[in-house]
Amino acid sequence: MTKSPYEHSELYELAFSWRDYSKAVDFISEAAALAGLAEITSMVELGCGPGQYCREFARRGVTAYGVDSSPEMALYAQRIYDDEKLPGHILETDMRSFRLEQKVDLALCMMATFSHLLTNRDIVDHFAAVADSLKDDGLYLLELPHPRDAFDTDKSTRDVWEIEKDGSKLSIDWCSDATFDPITEIDKGTVRFKLEKDGAVKSYESPSDARRMGFGNLRALIDLSGRFHIAAMYGDLDVNIPFDNAKKAWRLVLVLRKSP
Repeated sequence: MTKSPYEHSELYELAFSWRDYSKAVDFISEAAALAGLAEITSMVELGCGPGQYCREFARRGVTAYGVDSSPEMALYAQRIYDDEKLPGHILETDMRSFRLEQKVDLALCMMATFSHLLTNRDIVDHFAAVADSLKDDGLYLLELPHPRDAFDTDKSTRDVWEIEKDGSKLSIDWCSDATFDPITEIDKGTVRFKLEKDGAVKSYESPSDARRMGFGNLRALIDLSGRFHIAAMYGDLDVNIPFDNAKKAWRLVLVLRKSP
């Protein structure tokens, strides 16, 4: 049996079931409308994992694609698409070099998945692939950790949490052991899941690297790519919460517009 949580898509989905995905998609739609995209007819979720966002958009009649490099995640999400006969499909491919069969109105990268782009070249290549997948004036919405988290000052999120459902308890440790390399700006840690079900305990773990990057560096890479400019910023999945240093601003949500 594999011991990596990334290869157990149903557990990965359970680990993040604390989020209300319908409400999140309501926010994304509202933020897109405020940035000038009044109607979303097509979209793509990048690093989609189980595909919670693209599935929710598809259930609303949007042609929705998902991109993930994990065969297990892509297969899991595609099975749900097939079962529910959802418009769109899942692609098992790299989000630095993916190509879609048609251009879309909106791209998403949620839950700090962008942090797994570890080098400047990875990020610039990713921006190019995303821009090439968007229609003219298309939007790219990114959800990232708040920049203060990069400096270990009053962190906005927890590394350890638990989810209980249907008699099962899943304990998640998301890289609480991470060590930071200030030269590469990369955190190296371990993702650990412990599942307690029917009196049995199973453990899963996998190394996980993530880029810890300040806002100035990110903004410079957006400019360097030449493919996007910032249309709006929010501090949560809520258009009424601005991006600032207030406690309630616990995320950096960027709305990027494709450049001409």
